[in-house]
Amino acid sequence: MKKITLYFLITMAIFTASFAGTLHIIAGETTYKIGGTVTTISNGKIIVKETTIIASNIIISGKKNVDGSTSWNSAYATGNVVVILKDATITAEKMHYNLNSDNGVLSGNASMTVVSGKEKISVLASTLNFDTKRKFYTGEGSPVYIEKGKTHIEGKNFTYDAAKKIFNVYNDVYLYNSSNNEKAWSEGLIMNVDENTIVLKKVRMEIMIKN
Repeated sequence: MKKITLYFLITMAIFTASFAGTLHIIAGETTYKIGGTVTTISNGKIIVKETTIIASNIIISGKKNVDGSTSWNSAYATGNVVVILKDATITAEKMHYNLNSDNGVLSGNASMTVVSGKEKISVLASTLNFDTKRKFYTGEGSPVYIEKGKTHIEGKNFTYDAAKKIFNVYNDVYLYNSSNNEKAWSEGLIMNVDENTIVLKKVRMEIMIKN
């Protein structure tokens, strides 16, 4: 087995994968078998197009073609996983990434940060999914927590369309706005990030009236 140790975190552009792009690796140590279908990365990161994946351990796997070449098609990351995307940054305990479809599934204390102007939107969920081609994010939890300024939102499921800057939250939705002590319970919620508006469906709401 061929073993390569990179002591100074040197960038390696090593694979032309089945997604017709170049996979870049920066690592403390990379282990692979020449002509094999598995590459192990320790304490490093991989860069695929505009997606950067950082983790304690990353395993890249592929399949052997009839001509003897390898089509690299997936990456599995564990331990302090950080995914840096154009629209958001996501952290979790583990992640599976499909190199062909440009989408990933993260689980284990998954969290996401979306920046809109000067404001950050934080999301906590059991699982988070992202699709970089569609610029679309989904997640679920018991519940999912979303924080935007002084607005706190809970629900079982959410979607985020990064192109339209719209969150959809549904199933047992709860909203609390600490700036004016508003509370709401509803079946669903639509939040337009750019317009700073929220639409609640089938809602029961409490608004405090100050004297």
